[in-house]
Amino acid sequence: MRTGFFLFGVLLILTSCQRSPYDGYKRLADNVHLHYLALGDGSMIATDSDSVRVRLRMGWRGGGVGELFSTEGLFAVKDLRSEAFSPVLRRMHEGDSMSVIAPAKAWPWSVIVGGMEVEIPDTGMIQVEVAMIALRTPAMFHAEQERFRRNDPLGFEQRLISAYRTQGDMSYQRWGTSDLYFSIIGTAADTARVVQGDHVTISYNGQRMEDGFMFDDTDRNGEPLSFRFGDKDQVIQGLEVAVSLLREGQSGSFLFPSAFAFGAKGVPNVIDPYTPVIYEVRLETVERGVRAAR
Repeated sequence: MRTGFFLFGVLLILTSCQRSPYDGYKRLADNVHLHYLALGDGSMIATDSDSVRVRLRMGWRGGGVGELFSTEGLFAVKDLRSEAFSPVLRRMHEGDSMSVIAPAKAWPWSVIVGGMEVEIPDTGMIQVEVAMIALRTPAMFHAEQERFRRNDPLGFEQRLISAYRTQGDMSYQRWGTSDLYFSIIGTAADTARVVQGDHVTISYNGQRMEDGFMFDDTDRNGEPLSFRFGDKDQVIQGLEVAVSLLREGQSGSFLFPSAFAFGAKGVPNVIDPYTPVIYEVRLETVERGVRAAR
């Protein structure tokens, strides 16, 4: 246990907090009251750049613990800062748990509840048991991500793609049973699909999925790209799939796993091995090749 920190914490509370009307609690701020339940082994205080996994059980003061709402989740510290949480976060370490009493309006309900349907009180005193299960700095999170990438590169890709698909408003379709996803917009000037031998012109930009870095762009290169569809080694496999799905005049957003992009080798100093990428593609024109008579 963090005995030294416990004694320091007790002394800090006794010297810096005002008397609370609630038995066993100390007043931290205006109408925010705290009672330590347990001390963990952590030594760091969370900053706004960190994330914390916390367990919350919220109820009316004097009522049942958790009668209003209970949850456990990972939150950005900066999103939790509020009248009630700010003085708590200044004192809480990994492994600590506290009981906190504060007005209903002092809690960041929209952050805590997320998209769940919960009747949020706007008056009265709320008693919350808060447990900090884990604290993650950006450096810790990055190290964990890199270990995951090394140990299970394909699983890491799938997680990135899944997270990207769910974070925005765009609805993606899956291409067959692969991990390639696409969303197509626009009205086709020609509804016939592209076939082998057609000469196509496309414009596109490519970004790393993880950080949004744009590594390729036909506008930056000066002109769209033209090639004969079906010829080997003209473009990455993902762009071949994109062209097969688009119709002349349409655009699309495509999520390519590394198997459809730059694979296990990547691109030195630009794309790491096993890196999923995002391509925004527009099929500008199609010049039809010679078709066999039907």
